[in-house]
Amino acid sequence: MTTAIAETYLRSTRASERAAAAAYLANAALAAETPRDDRHAAISALTLLADDPSPNVRAAIALALAGNRRAPLHIVLHLAKDQPSVAAPILLRSPLLTEGDLVELVATLDARGQTVIARRAGLTPGVTATLSAFGPRDAVIELARNDDAEILPSAFRQMVERFGCDAELREILIRQARLPVDCRHRLLASIGDVLSQSAFVKATIGSERAARVTRDACARSTVSLVEGARTAELSELVARLRETGHLTTAFVLRCMALGKMEFFVHLVAHLSTVPQERVRTILVSGRDLAITALFDKAGFAASIHQPLVGAIHVWRSVARGERIAGVREASQAMIDAMGKENSSQAGPVVSLLRQVQADATRAAATETVRIAA
Repeated sequence: MTTAIAETYLRSTRASERAAAAAYLANAALAAETPRDDRHAAISALTLLADDPSPNVRAAIALALAGNRRAPLHIVLHLAKDQPSVAAPILLRSPLLTEGDLVELVATLDARGQTVIARRAGLTPGVTATLSAFGPRDAVIELARNDDAEILPSAFRQMVERFGCDAELREILIRQARLPVDCRHRLLASIGDVLSQSAFVKATIGSERAARVTRDACARSTVSLVEGARTAELSELVARLRETGHLTTAFVLRCMALGKMEFFVHLVAHLSTVPQERVRTILVSGRDLAITALFDKAGFAASIHQPLVGAIHVWRSVARGERIAGVREASQAMIDAMGKENSSQAGPVVSLLRQVQADATRAAATETVRIAA
């Protein structure tokens, strides 16, 4: 029966009839109950069909073979390199395509084919890395949407490096829980740059205020990133902040006022080149002289040593259970530690700490209202 259908197919001149026969032959070749000779005949006919001049015929074969492990491998590989309307089912679903096959296809197919591969379930790191490094914009966007793809941090960094200025990709990546914290910071900084350069924003509030508001918003966002970062990501975030010039005195003070002690350990260790465990020991139980010596080695301005030490004492007492305190108390201790300092840097430091206090007060009031509601 199958041989007869194959012969009919080979003599047919109408593409629609050949497509119907092609689908029948493909299903026959896949069926376990098909006799061996009929299966061989069907595969032989399908091998010819795979070069049929009509894309509808080739598409019928691809659709029938796409999700089946019994499909003839040589036909699957041949159709995977066909035009996107034919190859799409194979590229999207064929279990016969290995990581090596997919990497080769990414390197050889056009943008439409690469975009189809980016939607494929269960993509492995080798494929996602290749797409991130060489795929076109649309393929990278589809990959970013693909929650079933295994994307390593290095691949996310490639996406951000290549297309971080693309608004659509930024929006998708920001919602990705797997995005490394340093990539998240880079995207937030990119958004800040766009806002600060916006003609509308400048016309509304002025260039200087736009730059200041954007800078403050970026600092707050970066602190939020610190809160959500995994411990293993903190060193990478510190390196990123230092590289981009966001590791400012104001940011250091804000982090300490907010009690980001683990991040502060990574920060000081990175800047001072002192091992993390040694830094942690000094910050947790060291004397003030040891702490300030560590700050000197880290390159912190002398004017912020005492405020930082004041906050450390507050957070130490909280950790020991000796007092209940939060951001407002820590920032006040930092202000008090400034004493009667009249240097040119004292004013900006106090202003920043007052702002941190105000932010904490507003946050507490908002939370109280939320709970009451």
